[in-house]
Amino acid sequence: MASQLFLEERDANGNFAKAFYDSYDRDVSSRTNIAGIPHSSAGLEKKRDSFDTKGFSGAEIIEISADDRTRRGQYYVGKRRSTSRLLRVLQLLISVFLPTGYPDSVTSDYIDYQIYDSIQAFASSISTLLGNRAILTSVGVGDKDATSTSALFITVIQETFGRLATITFAWRFGSMLEQECKKFRFSADLVVNAGIVCDCLSPYFPGNRSVKILFLCCSGVLKAICGVMANGSKAALTQHFTNSQRGSIADVAAKDSSQETVISLLGLLAGSVLVPYINTNKELWTMLIILITIHLFTNYRAVSSVVMDTLNRHRTNIVFAHLMDSMSPGMMESDFLNQPPVLPSVILTPRHVSNQERILEQDGVLRWGSRGAVMGIATIGTFSAVRRILPPGMSIQDLLSIFGHGSAGYVLWYETSRVRGRRSMQVTVRIALIERSNDDSPTSDLEYYGPKSSGSGTPPPYGQVDTREVRAWVHALYLARHVRTLHNGTGESNSITSARDNVIRTLHLVDGLFGPTGRVIEALGIRGWDLTGGRTMIVSWSMPRMRVRDSLQEHDEKGKP
Repeated sequence: MASQLFLEERDANGNFAKAFYDSYDRDVSSRTNIAGIPHSSAGLEKKRDSFDTKGFSGAEIIEISADDRTRRGQYYVGKRRSTSRLLRVLQLLISVFLPTGYPDSVTSDYIDYQIYDSIQAFASSISTLLGNRAILTSVGVGDKDATSTSALFITVIQETFGRLATITFAWRFGSMLEQECKKFRFSADLVVNAGIVCDCLSPYFPGNRSVKILFLCCSGVLKAICGVMANGSKAALTQHFTNSQRGSIADVAAKDSSQETVISLLGLLAGSVLVPYINTNKELWTMLIILITIHLFTNYRAVSSVVMDTLNRHRTNIVFAHLMDSMSPGMMESDFLNQPPVLPSVILTPRHVSNQERILEQDGVLRWGSRGAVMGIATIGTFSAVRRILPPGMSIQDLLSIFGHGSAGYVLWYETSRVRGRRSMQVTVRIALIERSNDDSPTSDLEYYGPKSSGSGTPPPYGQVDTREVRAWVHALYLARHVRTLHNGTGESNSITSARDNVIRTLHLVDGLFGPTGRVIEALGIRGWDLTGGRTMIVSWSMPRMRVRDSLQEHDEKGKP
């Protein structure tokens, strides 16, 4: 009996791409695989209801037999599957809860994060139920002497403190959420669990209304802070997970909301069954400790599985400390850096850095690597902060002359202090970003990265990056390491000449990395770091920058006829 086979290939959005067809005999047991040419004569190997669709990814097979009965099924490259109901259900769940085009529309670390995130959301839903029950008990539910007005008054106070905390925290830390999204995502769950503990402690003071209100207000503040940190860090993570070419940030965020809704609902249903059996204080705190442990552990694993490809302060410390340790002394000043096959090999990839990254690293710490000692602390701020720590005999003009009167894109200085109870020395570096107002080149502070074209003066369009932020932070790291090394060895002088020599020496070291050839920027791009469009997370976008004017040059230009 002769039949026709139609293969209809569609893209990830279900749009029609092209069709293939062939006529074959049901009694034929072996044919060649389907050719990839539309409307071509092609054969296939047919075995009952299974088809081998080699060369097609996600092709929809429609068989129309002689009696006009139609069978449909989804088949994938190199696999044989029958048109089972379980497969259809699985495909439906994927389309409902995962972004359109998954897995091509998201990064490779997306699914690992979502698995752990779903588990922590389930545990958090149950612990939240225990906290809500404690709040109801605290405001007087079940107490014949309590009034609804009193409960409303307590709720209003709690909400007031919570909303004020939202505004204050967003104002103070809002610009840092994208840089340290992994740290703030994990910190959000630490804070919300502290709020749940405050909720559970509030019923223990039935006769002391002030203490009860204090615990509830603390809970409201902590939960409000959690909301700001969680929402801001989730937005940054959603941007990271979305494939810029094939994915949609809105779709990824919407599907994440759907997943969280279902998991929270399952957690509420499980909590509704579990909570009535928790009556004693021992049972309450035992269950709460178990849930908080699961919540924090899975959330830590979730953020640890994220492989960020942008450089923030902590990741910059890891990358450039490893770079320095991988090279022998003196190599930085030689022409060795101009050999492109060598330098990328000593640059850590984003995945290697993710395995070494500290989730709760202190902000501004100049740590040598991930497990090394703290070299010092650096802050990026205003020029006034740098000027305040300049030695009395050093002028602003002297400082600017070290950094090429603004051509470096930043200035910095350092001071040292003793750490109480230790022999070690604390190095504090203050950095100010600067711009030259008389430079007409719109890309004067930008460097291309990516393989350079041979024989052509125009680099290929791999992207551009403003290197000032990375250069300044790397300079601070190497400066702190150099000063600490001198102090632990022969001793370091606090004179202006010695401090100036330390700054100039490490500046030359940084110039060897970020010189005109741009080999470090190129190597970072080759190893998978995203630096295009200013994608560095060293400072927030609201950070002030000083503008340097060349007054003599401007005067000469104005005096020209």
